[in-house]
Amino acid sequence: MMKNKFIKLSILSLFITACSISNPLKKESKIIAKDCPQSLILYESRAFDFDDAIFELPTGYSLSCYLIEQESVVEISTNYSLNVRLKEKEKEKKIYKVNLIIFVTDQTKEIKIEEFQFSKELKIQDNDIDNFVFSYNDKIQIDLKTYNSGIKIFYAINKI
Repeated sequence: MMKNKFIKLSILSLFITACSISNPLKKESKIIAKDCPQSLILYESRAFDFDDAIFELPTGYSLSCYLIEQESVVEISTNYSLNVRLKEKEKEKKIYKVNLIIFVTDQTKEIKIEEFQFSKELKIQDNDIDNFVFSYNDKIQIDLKTYNSGIKIFYAINKI
C-alpha cells in the first residue's frame, strides 16, 4: 500500500515538474508592430475594362506591418477591395479572373526587389445589381535586412 502511494506521488511530482519547466527546444516567435513603408497604386494599372464590366482597385486600402523576430522577416498585410461595375445587366451569373500584383522596390524606385501576384475569382451572383465590391486581405513577407534598407510598395491589377 505504501509502495503504491510512493509511486503515485513520484509520478505526480514528475508531471508537475515537467509542466512547469519551459521546453528549451520550443522556439516562440515574437511579433512586433513596425511602421509601414510608403505605398501607392500605379495609376495606369488601377482599372481596366472587360467587354461587359469595369474593374477598379480603389485607393482606400490599408497596410499593417509586423516584424516576425524569430524568422527575421517583416509581414505586410494589405486590406483592399476590388470594385466591379457592370456595363449591362447580365442575364447569367459570371466569373471574372483578375490578378492583384504587388511590386516591392528600393527607396529610389529603380530596383524591383520582389513581385507578388494574387489571383482572384470574382463571382457575380446577383443579376439585379450593377456595382459589386469584393474585399480581400493578402500578406507578403520581406526579409528584415531588405525592409530596413528602405522599400516602397506599388499595387496594380490586370486581367488573367
